[in-house]
Amino acid sequence: MTTVEVLIPVAATRIKERPLAPRLTSLVGKRIAWLDNMKANAGELLRNVAEVLRTRGHGFEMVIAAKNATAAAPDAVMAHLKTCDAVVLAISD
Repeated sequence: MTTVEVLIPVAATRIKERPLAPRLTSLVGKRIAWLDNMKANAGELLRNVAEVLRTRGHGFEMVIAAKNATAAAPDAVMAHLKTCDAVVLAISD
C-alpha cells in the first residue's frame, strides 16, 4: 500500500486582538483623514462621502492621504494619520 503525504502550505496566523476605536460623537471641528488605497474609484468614493457629510453640516478638517493597496502604509503616512481624530479608508475597484 502506498502512503500519500499531504502538505498544507499555510503559515501560522499572527493576529493580535485589538479593541475597537471609540466612536466620535460629532465630526464638527474634527480632523478626518481620507485614505485612498489608489484602486480604481477609491478616491472618487472618498470625495463623494466627504461631500455628503459636509452638505449635511458636519464641519471638519479634511486630510487627504494615499497608499498603495498592495502594501502597508509607509511610516510617513502612518505618522500623518496619527494626527487625525479619525481615518476613513476606501477599498474600491
